[in-house]
Amino acid sequence: MPRIPRSRQPTRWRTRNGRADRMAVSPVGLIAADGGSESLVGVTSEDGSSAEWDFFVSYTQADRAWAEWIAWELEEDGHRVLVQAWDFVPGSNWMQGMQGGLTRAERTIAVLSNAYLASVYGGLEWQAAIAADPSGTERKLLTVRVEDCDRPGLLGLVVGIDLFDIAEAKTKARLRQMVTRAAAGRAKPSQRPPFPPASRAMPQQARFPGALPEQWNVPARNPHFTGREPALNSLAAGLTAGRTVTVTAVRGMGGVGKTQLANEYAHRHATDYDLVWWIAAEQPTLIPDQFTALATQLGLDPPPDTDALRAEVHQALRRVPGWLLIFDNADAVDDLRPWLPNAPLPPGIPGHILITTRRAGFTALGQVHDLDVVDHVEAVQLMRARLPHLDTASATSIADELGRLPLALEQAAAYIDQSAMPAHDYLTLLKTRAQQMYGRGRPASRDDTLATLWDLSFDRIAATNPAALQLLALCAYLAPVPIPLDLFTNHPDLLPDPLQTATTDPLAFNDTLATIVDHSLAKRTPNGLQLHRLVQGALRHRFPAQPATP
Repeated sequence: MPRIPRSRQPTRWRTRNGRADRMAVSPVGLIAADGGSESLVGVTSEDGSSAEWDFFVSYTQADRAWAEWIAWELEEDGHRVLVQAWDFVPGSNWMQGMQGGLTRAERTIAVLSNAYLASVYGGLEWQAAIAADPSGTERKLLTVRVEDCDRPGLLGLVVGIDLFDIAEAKTKARLRQMVTRAAAGRAKPSQRPPFPPASRAMPQQARFPGALPEQWNVPARNPHFTGREPALNSLAAGLTAGRTVTVTAVRGMGGVGKTQLANEYAHRHATDYDLVWWIAAEQPTLIPDQFTALATQLGLDPPPDTDALRAEVHQALRRVPGWLLIFDNADAVDDLRPWLPNAPLPPGIPGHILITTRRAGFTALGQVHDLDVVDHVEAVQLMRARLPHLDTASATSIADELGRLPLALEQAAAYIDQSAMPAHDYLTLLKTRAQQMYGRGRPASRDDTLATLWDLSFDRIAATNPAALQLLALCAYLAPVPIPLDLFTNHPDLLPDPLQTATTDPLAFNDTLATIVDHSLAKRTPNGLQLHRLVQGALRHRFPAQPATP
């Protein structure tokens, strides 16, 4: 915090024992300046009223960023915080504000650093808090170190925490734990501690900075991953905003890069967690086996009963300081819901769940991020990750022809790289023999190609709503722009059954459209139904055009 130059310190006079003493006004109140030992005036509220603030943040200007971050997190948790950076606005009395912070705040949080320890006023502020509670029974002074510095004198006797050199998720957890334990007066956990493991010199192996968590089950990182920074930042903000188990889903069409985004997030944030576990969720019947593996990793003896397995894993996760579960390619909310931990976690334990899906309805579990195709800049970057010398014009033309779908771009780059084909020759084949080219090239990140990417979705729709598949087949031969819906509802007599019947009933037709949108095979816009050009290509391959009847 800014210092007042000594030559300009304002002074006040008061009468004490029949004599006038000169008083220097400082950020902590009135400090005696009679040459004797310093004494604080007004450490308790004169009217005996309850505290106006839960916390007063004491810091020096060099640590303003830390002070504001701490204040923000505490206010997000519902605490009342006084911090100079926000509360001393133009026109307010700076001295009175600091005095109020010390006299009318329940506790003082001292942000310790070398700069703070060298600050005269910083020292006066934490000393005032100790003077108000010399025994520490009311825990008036809480200390947080934001850099490696000493705790001189009485500060060394106050139990504090360190917030530096650790990931943000753990920093938040430590701050919340400190506040919770200070208010409660003890640090008893909310759950029974696990039975102590066998005695050994090192009960837990220290993790090297930057190393993966010991409990780690995530596919290898995609070396060609590029872009998607806004989406990654949005995921991080959404997951870390929660105060308990937080569920976030990434939804989009097949091949748009949902799985790759989740994989990149897990690798980037690996050090934020003590456990990261990947679960293939496309086939719900295989989830129990994957939970059994997770249970074993958590040191459990997995029970054969599925309900008991879920309960034991969920309970064990409450003892993990921070964890991330990724359910990849989930198909239905009801299939996934029982496997998601939902009980409140102990204070300071971040529990995050990330879901990838093509399907709608996952807002029932938490926030949903819709992932679209990449823009032109990212499309070129993605292809150049595999083909560094690819010229911008060719890359842009190929990206446009493929609708900037990440899987298609990666597949095209893989084929050009493998065959050493000139880019312009590949583009010619793509325009003239698209169906054959959709099966060429093998992306490093997955096994399927454009030729098979949507087959499973088509099969599911054929079984549940044949009219929806008929509508898709018709749209495949129209331009890749929004298709007016009245094109179908105004001409039901030209349509095959059961689509003909559906278009004559507004509710049935809406259900037909909902089935298509639910599987992320098209977007419903105010102007109609829009399919991606590659979805249209896959449909034309499945439903070849019939020759005209003479």
